[in-house]
Amino acid sequence: MTAKISAAFVAAQAELTNPPKKSKANTGTYSYTYADLPGIIEHVRPVLAKHGLAVSQDIAMEDGRLLIRTRLIHSSGECLEFGPLAGSVGGDWQKIGSGITYARRYALAAALGIAADEDGDAVAADADGALPPSSVKKVRGLRAVQKAAGEDDISRWVGLISAATSWVELKTIADEIGAHRLDEAERVDLLALWNARKAEVDA
Repeated sequence: MTAKISAAFVAAQAELTNPPKKSKANTGTYSYTYADLPGIIEHVRPVLAKHGLAVSQDIAMEDGRLLIRTRLIHSSGECLEFGPLAGSVGGDWQKIGSGITYARRYALAAALGIAADEDGDAVAADADGALPPSSVKKVRGLRAVQKAAGEDDISRWVGLISAATSWVELKTIADEIGAHRLDEAERVDLLALWNARKAEVDA
């Protein structure tokens, strides 16, 4: 039975608002603002607690993919589960830790029905070579400091894009690509693959 938690969740959502976007990401080609995980938790916790609700997120790895399950728990003992949100992460602990934080942020915002990022769907490909991971604000004069992408980077990105199953994964890949310099032909090919995969994920 979920009658009590459902009623509490509906009441909480009526009071929840989008968290303030106080953090800024800069890839060297574009920048965007977002609400980080601590900011989201700090913003929503008082409203959830008012209605007897708490949030828990479980983390697991399966076949090299990160899985995040988000649970909404009511004081009555009833529970709602969301997910899992699945994504690929790097092999070292720093990349895994970053991937966990990134995925938890998206999973939590999605479960609670709030927006923690700028709208990424309204942005087309950037003419100077950036893939469209988020609402883009051009940062001029910084492309020269970007690292040049090698053949191994291109091959890995092609594999990651082809295997991606969610917008979160695609955005993560695009963020990484955006921090590198690419030849025009490479950029066009990656962009075509990225957009095709995004259309499949969105379908």
